[in-house]
Amino acid sequence: MSRLEAVANVVLRVPALALLDLLYRWDAAAVAELLRPRHGDGLRGDTLLPPSLSAGHVLCVVLLVLPVRSLVRLYLHLLTALLLCAGHQRASDYVRHELERGFQGAVYSNVAEFGRFTTALAGQVCICILCALLMRTRQAWLFAAPLLPVLARLCGFPLHALPLANTFAAILTSMEVLYVLSSHILVPFQLAAAACREILQAMELYRLLALGVSLWSQLSVPLLFLVFWLVLFSLRLSSFLASSSSPVAQQGLLFVLLSR
Repeated sequence: MSRLEAVANVVLRVPALALLDLLYRWDAAAVAELLRPRHGDGLRGDTLLPPSLSAGHVLCVVLLVLPVRSLVRLYLHLLTALLLCAGHQRASDYVRHELERGFQGAVYSNVAEFGRFTTALAGQVCICILCALLMRTRQAWLFAAPLLPVLARLCGFPLHALPLANTFAAILTSMEVLYVLSSHILVPFQLAAAACREILQAMELYRLLALGVSLWSQLSVPLLFLVFWLVLFSLRLSSFLASSSSPVAQQGLLFVLLSR
């Protein structure tokens, strides 16, 4: 395993580990709430966890044991979806600002209006190109739906038609996403099967005793937990320092860190 693959093997598994920790804390709080006596009542019998939480645990475990290449493909798809959402949000902001300004003329007839249009167009084109690069396709027009409100403004559509163009663009992207999800409906089962194959291969080669050792080295467990706890500590420390009642100003940062 090269150094880049070793780094990716740790970094790409940290979100799954963080989500698993969040689900564990959520489960503990839910179980404590369910087991709490209510006005003299005994322990309730319906203290089983919801199926969605169990499915979340299974999903996190699958993500933890997936091969690195499968994790990279999964994160690329998630990043593309986030970029498309950001493109539609930018398009909605552009339409809202155009409605607030109320400029009815052509965009190229006003310098300030043309500058705002150029900025919006450049941002949408960049998002479209980034999505095409992430999906490794030359068909960039598949991700050009957020461009429709901006192009409608360029073509001289009236202002009251821009929200309709924006809604049509969102519907078009939703249909594309639904088509991709329906055509890849077996992908979650394939990912779970890939994770099972990883475990079965280790069991065939080393049996159950060495399975833990194999997963320990494959997942880089010490480095993975080190990065996870460093990220968690940084987030807790930043939220503590940003709080209004922080005693850092009175006692000093070093004293606070040593006393925690």
